[in-house]
Amino acid sequence: MYVTDDPRKTEHLLSLDGAKERLHLFKAGLLDEGAFDAIVDGCEGVFHAASPVLLSANDPQAEIIDPAAKGTLNVLKSCVKVPSIKRVVVTSSIASVALNGKPLSSDVVVDETWFSDPVYCEQQKFWYMVSKTLAEEAAWKFAKENRIDLVTLHPALVIGPLLQPTINLSVKPILNLITGAQTLPNEVYTFVDVRDVAYSHVQAFDVPSARGRYCLVQCVAHLIDALKILKELYPSLNLPEKIRVPFYLMGASELLPYMVNASRMICEDDNHLLPIYQVSKEKAKSLGVNFIPFEVILKDTVESIKKKDDPKKTEHLLSLDGAKERLHLFKANLLDEGAFDALVDGCEGVFHTASPILLSVNDPQAELIDPAVKGTLNVLKSCLKVASIKRVVVTSSFASVAANGKPLTPDVVVDETWFSDVAYCEQQKLWYIVSKTLAEEAAWKFANENRIDLVTLHPGLVIGPLLQPTMNLSVEPILKLITGEGRQTFPNTVYGFVDVRDVAYSHVQAFEVPSANGRYCLVERVAHLIEALKILKELYPSLNLPEKCEDDKPLSPIYQVSKEKAKSLGVNFIPLEVSLKDTVESLKEKGFVNV
Repeated sequence: MYVTDDPRKTEHLLSLDGAKERLHLFKAGLLDEGAFDAIVDGCEGVFHAASPVLLSANDPQAEIIDPAAKGTLNVLKSCVKVPSIKRVVVTSSIASVALNGKPLSSDVVVDETWFSDPVYCEQQKFWYMVSKTLAEEAAWKFAKENRIDLVTLHPALVIGPLLQPTINLSVKPILNLITGAQTLPNEVYTFVDVRDVAYSHVQAFDVPSARGRYCLVQCVAHLIDALKILKELYPSLNLPEKIRVPFYLMGASELLPYMVNASRMICEDDNHLLPIYQVSKEKAKSLGVNFIPFEVILKDTVESIKKKDDPKKTEHLLSLDGAKERLHLFKANLLDEGAFDALVDGCEGVFHTASPILLSVNDPQAELIDPAVKGTLNVLKSCLKVASIKRVVVTSSFASVAANGKPLTPDVVVDETWFSDVAYCEQQKLWYIVSKTLAEEAAWKFANENRIDLVTLHPGLVIGPLLQPTMNLSVEPILKLITGEGRQTFPNTVYGFVDVRDVAYSHVQAFEVPSANGRYCLVERVAHLIEALKILKELYPSLNLPEKCEDDKPLSPIYQVSKEKAKSLGVNFIPLEVSLKDTVESLKEKGFVNV
């Protein structure tokens, strides 16, 4: 089994019955040929399930395609060396079956004879689908050439009860439905229960006659079908009632006449719904699979999500000195007006930091923009009702400052007078930046109209020691540099770095310094990743760091960000060198890396 350095990604496996005696965890790099030799030695069966599930990437070849295709081949190359291995079962995906540009309508039946077209998928920039298709092609070619008994399984969107403590990508469409989205994406999914997928893997190995490919799809359904079932199961849920036609629909010719300004269009009838199609269950049934009904899957998914109010997201806060006496945790929905009334009642200061940080979304309006904008306004509306509140500090982002299309070169100094351009960001599909910019605009408009003393802070990429036990998005670029993750290159990317301790101190000062006002950029230094690599190489000479940029273009230029206003709060920024060292040391302490 391939595992990460993060023990929290495996501890739920180690707690299973019998795991202590029968489960052995190994670490292997998908891109390292021979890395699986010791793992499969002596085995009778091998199940290869590891593949990156990323729907967007800076470098699709390095981040998605190579790990999937080369990783699969490396597993098979290790298997071919072991005579005792009777069969290899590879977890592919329905993504490698049905995406070929053919029309999908209610009279179409997709089965195991269908294959996705990598050229079509590349044109549509469906990189995950490209990776699964190429990986499967490579697997079958190698298996036939080397007489490996191979079976590939092609599950749909896998939902059902969660074994792991965190929410995974495939459950998110259901999570989005039940957590306050106001509109419903016009999307069709193929669904299957995780228990059926697990059982199919066992049967694919145990049934002697198993061979070839198996589609694992309980049903094909529009999200509106899921919504109707959820409404019956949970009448009190605040579920979306309108359908949003997403901006990114491709190949849906029947919808094109309706897609003028489609990102804003709301369809209130069923005439414009994407059509469903069929997927054959016959071959899967030959394995003994009796698919769990869709209604049961949805109910078990929701019940499992309800149990995942993850204490790991708060227990590190509750363990802080004085937390027992002075820290009170409340639960509130950003989209529910009035939800923060009880929370801020009696306060003198309010710090609003909650905003979804998602760089890849299906529905930017519902998943990013509404929670950011409406959430910020709902906090401010609650604050307006409390006379004792002296000041509100909102954590915005440097994302709302510098993304406006202006050239950023070494002689340019960005300061608090800069604003990101929403139209430019929408054109570039920079949805997170759109959300932060619109949220800030809405906050200042509301504050000015209602005479709220507001301060907004605009941190860059926040690194430094981790307080929480889990990995956050802003530290991931550093983690990827030092763990490699099979990458031999580094992105041609510039970041504005800041230490988390400076960000925390700035929040305190933004409230306590009477003269604090307006916006504050919080960036210690703008640096290319190559500079971060040089610092890390000096600090940790033994690290196997990438040495080549991912493209042959000139390095993206750095620029400057003014520190003057931040210094007026008393902030003396921690140098990047110290932040990087403390980041790595924290990653070591938390078990993410071994350096």
